[in-house]
Amino acid sequence: MNVQSPSPALARQPQYALVAQRLIEDITSGRYPVGTLLPTEFDLCTQFGVSRHTVREAIRRLLDRGLVTRQRGIGTTVKANRVESRYVQTTATIADLPRYVEDTLLVTTQAEEVIADEVLAELLKCPPGQRWVKVTGFRHVDKGKLPMALTDIYVNAAYGGIRKLIGTMKVPVYTLIERQYGLTIVEVQQEISATIISPADAKRLSVKPGSAGLLVTRRYLSDNDRTIEVAVNLHPADRFSYSMSMRLQMPADADA
Repeated sequence: MNVQSPSPALARQPQYALVAQRLIEDITSGRYPVGTLLPTEFDLCTQFGVSRHTVREAIRRLLDRGLVTRQRGIGTTVKANRVESRYVQTTATIADLPRYVEDTLLVTTQAEEVIADEVLAELLKCPPGQRWVKVTGFRHVDKGKLPMALTDIYVNAAYGGIRKLIGTMKVPVYTLIERQYGLTIVEVQQEISATIISPADAKRLSVKPGSAGLLVTRRYLSDNDRTIEVAVNLHPADRFSYSMSMRLQMPADADA
């Protein structure tokens, strides 16, 4: 079995996402029971007709969803046959950001034009009175399950022509802007903070009022330092975690 002739919707996804989805289906259907080993990387490359890098990215998705564990010298063991509702995001560079969009489903509920007052201008880092397009929705790990985030996306009104495309495909909003307007996003500013979920937001997220939450705000800047997009995601604490790895960079002459 190889990854060929996917449906039009799946065709927009990268190869590793398709391989991961096939493996998830095989695990949840019982083809690979809990406690058994998945085929080796080499065997999976042969089975799906893809590169080792693609297989490793697919396995990473399974790890993030709590379905498998990996141990050097043993292999990849099936840990569970149901996908965890908790989402783990691992980011090292801007190139990793699309994975969040590829791994989740955005269901939009409202789109409107807003004018930034002083409070909103502080969030968006823009002058008061500037116009923005605001799109509100929910992000899901799996369709039909509880949302893993309440999302507000703000797009500078100068680039509001992409508003109808938001949520219709698994492509980051900033990528839609880059494609349609010929811009390049050169910097992403991210803020992560703990918060208490308000009664109104708690009702929308199906959690208890006053529950712990994680607020993730990202600002996307073009090469002229202009803020193009701001995304604000409110996550219930038990449905999202953020992972980052850092390595010590030794001086070039450390071994001299």
